Amino acid sequence: MIPPLLAIFAWPLVSIAFFRRLRLPLAILVTVIGGYLLLPENTAFDLPLLPSLGKHTVPALVALGLAAIFAGNGRGGDGLPGVLPGHWIARLLIVMIAVGAAMTALTNPDMLFYGATVLPAIRPYDAGSNVLGAIMMLLPLLVARRYLAGPDAHVLLLRVLCIAAVGYAFLALFEVRMSPQLNRWVYGFFPHSWAQHVRGGAFRPVIFLAHGLLVGIFLSGAVLAAIGLARIQSERRSKFLLTALWLGLALMLSKNLGAVFITVMLLPVALFLPPRGQLIAAASIAGLFLLYPVARSADILPIARVVTLAQDIDPERAASFITRLENEDRMLAKSTERPLFGWGGWGRSRVYDETGRDITIADGAWVITIGVDGWVGYVGRYGLLVLPIFLLLFHKNRYRIGLETSVLTLILAGNLIDMVPNSSNTPLTWLIAGVLWGRLELGSAVSEEHGVVGAPKPRAGYRRKIPAREPPVAPEAATLPPRPAYSRQVTRTRHTRPTAK
Repeated sequence: MIPPLLAIFAWPLVSIAFFRRLRLPLAILVTVIGGYLLLPENTAFDLPLLPSLGKHTVPALVALGLAAIFAGNGRGGDGLPGVLPGHWIARLLIVMIAVGAAMTALTNPDMLFYGATVLPAIRPYDAGSNVLGAIMMLLPLLVARRYLAGPDAHVLLLRVLCIAAVGYAFLALFEVRMSPQLNRWVYGFFPHSWAQHVRGGAFRPVIFLAHGLLVGIFLSGAVLAAIGLARIQSERRSKFLLTALWLGLALMLSKNLGAVFITVMLLPVALFLPPRGQLIAAASIAGLFLLYPVARSADILPIARVVTLAQDIDPERAASFITRLENEDRMLAKSTERPLFGWGGWGRSRVYDETGRDITIADGAWVITIGVDGWVGYVGRYGLLVLPIFLLLFHKNRYRIGLETSVLTLILAGNLIDMVPNSSNTPLTWLIAGVLWGRLELGSAVSEEHGVVGAPKPRAGYRRKIPAREPPVAPEAATLPPRPAYSRQVTRTRHTRPTAK
């Protein structure tokens, strides 16, 4: 059994070995994705006035620091210039997140009393900790935008997702049969409620993530990645199609109905549409996600019709759906009391009854963000996730965007769909958003000679190149003298009509 904090603090040493042996883009991906998939949940090292150091912050922080050290050593280039994105909209949204985090602390100086429950005030010097926490959340985006901007890095990201998901699928199927025990065996605890992972006479796998639903959305994105690689690298098409089939089977057996629905919905888009069509589909989903809280707050969605349809399909699932909607309505009603900057942490955004009992079931990432950080935090955070898809769709070089990038927008769009009912905003979400911001900034993609990591290089199977054939030349043609220039002379004769005699 490994002490959880020891695993967290040992990850920087493991990451150094990655950076010493692997190319820079691959080392970054293995450090961030491996840390997310293998390190323990609910474990962090808290310092006064500083954000927590856990699996959601340490891998990206280590990757950013080691990338700055190992860049320019001939194994990947120097990356895009600067740490912050070059696009002014991205910088504006980051400023909005930082300012909103500070204002959340400054606008919640009061203690809250709900019956026997007393919630602490947020002190002014907590504003700095809030801002640092927001920046730590964005670290995967920052490192991916700088060092994983090019199309080759995007292909590499798809491949790493597939390889990691193949291994995770074996662990998931083990827990489907034997129950979610791996986290308990390795780290000594179970990260969530056991009752939520018993489904239909079997078990929902958790492995080393916070919830089984996160395993489902990870496998869903990996299925789309395998389909994209099957189209990009045609010489290995059968290999990647079999990988997608294996991952899809593991996803179906993992008892994640929502992730299966997302995969089935996006699978035809990934299989048949060109990059432009995939960008349009992803942008449509992203726009609906960004407007969903507004529509829910204004009560203009056909919720009653959806509830009736759910009751006809599965009354038990319909009851769960109704409970979820009721909790969303309670949290939205409370968020209207402090709409701009929210209620802050310590459970202040949750709803309590007269006795002080917490009656909130907070699932959707969007409603949690609005309650804690307000609309300023919501627009800043999810604007960074959504806007690169729109900007790529309307970019002047949009017709140069290849399948490797458009498939990543589909994976991000599927994650956005899952964030409506669930809280699945993970470091992988920010990583994918970061590579999209980098691709947008890279534009038409300069070569690696200019220091850009992952710039496009010719890849076998992605686009078939047929060498031009010169017409055959007769052997005697080489000895013939040059022909004189040909000039056409036309003699005009005037025809007269014969006169009648």
